[in-house]
Amino acid sequence: MPSARFLGLAAALTLALATPALAGDYKVGALTIKSPWTRPALINMNGVGFMTFANAGPRPVRLLSAESPVAGKVEIHQSAMANGVMSMRRQDDGVVIPAGGSVAFAPGGYHLMLLGLKQPLVQGQKVPLTLVFDNGRRAAVELTAQSAAPQAGQGSAAEPHHH
Repeated sequence: MPSARFLGLAAALTLALATPALAGDYKVGALTIKSPWTRPALINMNGVGFMTFANAGPRPVRLLSAESPVAGKVEIHQSAMANGVMSMRRQDDGVVIPAGGSVAFAPGGYHLMLLGLKQPLVQGQKVPLTLVFDNGRRAAVELTAQSAAPQAGQGSAAEPHHH
């Protein structure tokens, strides 16, 4: 019966389209990199990278640096509010993801600064990024350019903050 076949196909397609957030996660050993995203930005401006790192391993892992062909340089930063003033500091020693723990790179906290964009970052674009860890591993991920954090229940990464 064609209508049942069509409904089955439609249901399968709907299921496939309903799970793209899982497809946006990356595994590097015991580390999972969840929902990497960036905001749209203009050429020659700075971009920003957000994601959540979850470490299921027995040892801490340190994110040392990041690289992207769309930026002149990528730096790890942390924003913090002190005495009513928002400040941003470069994290030259990287960021430790504790054993059995997670660290959110989210608006208002840790984030990657994509300095000197060589091209605009447009809504829906996939932006290549390589993360470099202290254990010698490198992870190639794609930041999805979107105006707001993913809403797939990603904890603090999905909470609204301003950068």
